[in-house]
Amino acid sequence: MSSSHTSTRTSVRGEQTREQILVAARQLFATHGYHNTSVCDLFQEAGISKGALFHHWKSKEDLALAVFESLQADFETHFFSVAGLEGRAREKIENLLQALHHVSSDKHWLYGRIFALWCAELQPDGGGVGVAVHALRARWLHMWQELIRKAQQEHDLRADISPENLSFLVVSAISGVQLMSEREGTVNRAGLETLRRTLLT
Repeated sequence: MSSSHTSTRTSVRGEQTREQILVAARQLFATHGYHNTSVCDLFQEAGISKGALFHHWKSKEDLALAVFESLQADFETHFFSVAGLEGRAREKIENLLQALHHVSSDKHWLYGRIFALWCAELQPDGGGVGVAVHALRARWLHMWQELIRKAQQEHDLRADISPENLSFLVVSAISGVQLMSEREGTVNRAGLETLRRTLLT
């Protein structure tokens, strides 16, 4: 067999192992959080050797940052892009809550729970993962605050509650629903629907 074929097979196998580790990491981080997931847990869940894990990432933090990059890209696709569209703010809020409802109905979508857990357990000044997570949380909070402010200005939401306080409650409610939901998503769907009806009616 030529060296190019051998190299291709090695590369494909390496990518498969990398994805296998990421899948295991997402599951463990969603179940146990960051601090309660050990390196031993990671390579056992992935079904690989410790050496294979460290071949792809130097540390648990590096692996968590890779998971976070995917999480952030997912938020860009499903949420921040919706907020950036033309239209009234109330419609964007409705669409965002529907998008949350949709992705949360998929038991394989773990990013909401990972984000909620990491926001709760990691400090903003506690290293690379904590800094990254809280920067995204600040952006998430600001997005909701600006949408609520604009909806109030457009007379589509009651204006007697500050956007800062209301956006904090919305973000906290979303995180709480993600943390308390069952794996099947039944509590998740009901919680998000209650939030939508409370906010928009």
